[in-house]
Amino acid sequence: MKRIFSFIVTLSVFIASVYGELRYIEIDSIKNVPVIEIKNIDDFEAIINEYGVRIGYLQKTIDSSIKNNKKDMDGLMLYIIVDSVYFSFSMKGYLTLSDFKKGEALKFLNGADYNKALTLGFDNSEIYYYYTKNSFSSVKDCEDAFKNGFVNVNEKNTGSVFSYGNSKNDSAVYYKAREAGYLNYADYIEYLAYTNKGFNTKSDWQLAKTKGFDVGKDYYSALENGFDNFEDYNSAHAMALTSNKDYQKYKQITIEIEKFMKDKNLEKKNAIIYYYIQKLPKGEMALSALPDLLVELFNTQSEELGNALDLWYSDISNINEVKSQQEQYNFNRNPKKQIIHIKGLFSQTTIADFLNSVDMTSIGSYSSKNQILKKIK
Repeated sequence: MKRIFSFIVTLSVFIASVYGELRYIEIDSIKNVPVIEIKNIDDFEAIINEYGVRIGYLQKTIDSSIKNNKKDMDGLMLYIIVDSVYFSFSMKGYLTLSDFKKGEALKFLNGADYNKALTLGFDNSEIYYYYTKNSFSSVKDCEDAFKNGFVNVNEKNTGSVFSYGNSKNDSAVYYKAREAGYLNYADYIEYLAYTNKGFNTKSDWQLAKTKGFDVGKDYYSALENGFDNFEDYNSAHAMALTSNKDYQKYKQITIEIEKFMKDKNLEKKNAIIYYYIQKLPKGEMALSALPDLLVELFNTQSEELGNALDLWYSDISNINEVKSQQEQYNFNRNPKKQIIHIKGLFSQTTIADFLNSVDMTSIGSYSSKNQILKKIK
């Protein structure tokens, strides 16, 4: 039977790989011939083996969209002839059936990628495509990054660590890690976890967590000012107290005043006056001198402690409440909360009312006639 098979055999023969005795010959075209297209490589191989085919014809398709009609290796077709019947199989850019099977098993998308991977020294499609989608300086760096977990870092840390300005590109993260002295992704991500929160070292971060701190700025500020845990630091911070010494003094004073309120059944303002009077030295004091003495005693405390006690007396637990109320006042001229200053209680009239109404026998006595306070304790 006459074969209607028009092709130009090139001088070069593809013998780079051998599938059985199959020899691959490159051709320019095949025309006017009915061709049976085989979709499955197992079926194609079965035909080759059954009929002892030894020659295969490789045709590169022409991609008209490519400048100068460059031949497209991705469109490579393989033809065989069996009893004047032509069978074709799409090679996806592979040059041999053996390479096709290897590439497919390794999950390469096409023969061009498979061949490039082999040229670069990759025998794994996963790491090859990892290399192509990143910007590594060398194959060695790529393999090192892959081995040490720098893979899909964005998916691993969506919206968290890498929102602090680090690139989401795996290779960029790898090089940033190396600059920081880390080769392993797990170690680097931990490093970012604590440095992005403001901690200087991993040990600081771990210790801070046991004390309730989540932010390095708060932890180091607390250490500097004598605080040992976040609860005290946060409570003090709410009242604008910067030192633990003042905070502990604040707690001691307020606890003692509240005890006077309970034990002596005193109003808050009277319990405050009682607290400061019982702190005065022993001896006789004229009523007229008491305002200055109590103000002077109150002023021996730090200004921050005095302000915190004013907030406590005003039933304001957080200085931000005051700021909020001031903003509200500026808006509608109707503030709901105001700071009442304790030193305002130390007027002669208020003190006289207190001395005339409160039992002072446990610390001394007061003569309303002479307006003299005699303090014995």
